[in-house]
Amino acid sequence: MSQMRPSAYVPGHPLEKRPQEGEPGPNPQTSKRRFEGEECNPGMTTSPFGYTEVARGFSHPAMALCLKQVFNRDKTFRPRKRFEPGTERFELYKKAQASLKSGLDLRAVVRLPPGESINDWLAVHVVDFFNRINLIYGTMGECCTEASCPVMSGGPRYEYRWQDEQQYRRPAKLPAPRYMALLMDWIEGLINNEDVFPTQVGVPFPKNFQQVCTKILTRLFRVFVHVYIHHFDGIIAMGAEAHVNTCYKHFYYFIQEFSLVDHRELEPLREMTERICH
Repeated sequence: MSQMRPSAYVPGHPLEKRPQEGEPGPNPQTSKRRFEGEECNPGMTTSPFGYTEVARGFSHPAMALCLKQVFNRDKTFRPRKRFEPGTERFELYKKAQASLKSGLDLRAVVRLPPGESINDWLAVHVVDFFNRINLIYGTMGECCTEASCPVMSGGPRYEYRWQDEQQYRRPAKLPAPRYMALLMDWIEGLINNEDVFPTQVGVPFPKNFQQVCTKILTRLFRVFVHVYIHHFDGIIAMGAEAHVNTCYKHFYYFIQEFSLVDHRELEPLREMTERICH
């Protein structure tokens, strides 16, 4: 497994940079709008991450160029995992997507529909979050290099080490891009494994399925930590912060609804989460 290692504590919000002497401090209202995804000139838009929402001024040409770069390179981004049409899980996926695009409260969207299997609901969301977060990190890939991010971390306080059953049997300190590549490979291998994520009708989920989902979602949360703390300026430059914030809130409400991620893992983004999710 990957490990989270705390290092030196630095007070203050992880996404707020302390102004230099002589510089004006941050505008609380501007910061609040940025994290809540408000817009000076509101308008409905559909994000490339699959959400319909009221967003801040969105630079469509910049995002289109960025997404083109993502889809044209084979470093980190993976093809989307899809559900087979006609299956129960595909219908459940369509139901979840319809709720998302209807503008319903995200807290309500993540609740298990009456009569549905919890494991099917988990499977649909784990795959969907993998697709979305993979795309988000893919758009940041050019900014996240071994030179800029020599260690997979969430600011100076948190460091994540990689461990698996193949190459890294002991926790290893890796550059963020290498950690991300291993993470996406690992998740892709799991969700494409019929013994772990069965797609055939009547084939049961493994007994440890919920533990597997917890491990996947815990590691995906670390992608948010790294992107928000180290690459938020890049998100702003693309005009994508409202869309990333919506994806984060959707993810956060889901893991909270089913108690899937340990509260200690959530600590790096605690202050931001309290601001945009409560």
